[in-house]
Amino acid sequence: MKLRLLFIFNILFLIFNFSVAHAGVCIWRFPDKDIQTLFSKATGYKTEVLTYSKPERVKIESLLGAKLDDDETKFNLYRIYKDTTKIGLVLTHSVKGQYGAIEVVVGLTSKYDTILKSHKTVIGNVLIQRDREIQSKDLRSSKYLGQFIGKTVKSKFDNITLVSGAEKSSQAIIFSVRKLLIVQKVLDQERKK
Repeated sequence: MKLRLLFIFNILFLIFNFSVAHAGVCIWRFPDKDIQTLFSKATGYKTEVLTYSKPERVKIESLLGAKLDDDETKFNLYRIYKDTTKIGLVLTHSVKGQYGAIEVVVGLTSKYDTILKSHKTVIGNVLIQRDREIQSKDLRSSKYLGQFIGKTVKSKFDNITLVSGAEKSSQAIIFSVRKLLIVQKVLDQERKK
């Protein structure tokens, strides 16, 4: 009996550690539903797999101030279309929260900057597609996630009010959103220049 319990404990330990410890890879679970939430005029999307070179990895890690996870060798970028016109981008990421993986979906749009006289990529919306957090309702609320809207890769994120009782998970979501903005900048925007 003890051997059986030890075996079950070890299996659960391995499952938990491998599913959460390196929580970067994330599938987009509900694209049809999320597209309507993020881009109400969308008619479709195309998936691109973005991989990076060694210099690009160094740049991403430098801008992020942290190393990429071992399993983050590629990122999926979803170009969102209204008929044949590109109207936005979606990126997903899984990050370790207080009680397990938090799967983040970020919708990016282009906004014209009248001062710079050019377009910039801004956050249009952020969704949590999956989590196991005790404060899940508050982490998924527009009060918390709405603070990301309009932010860019150059924005300060230290002014985001953390969810009380879920500070670690709030910080993890902030980190995840920043990472996706940086990845999009380095692997998408800068490659087009």
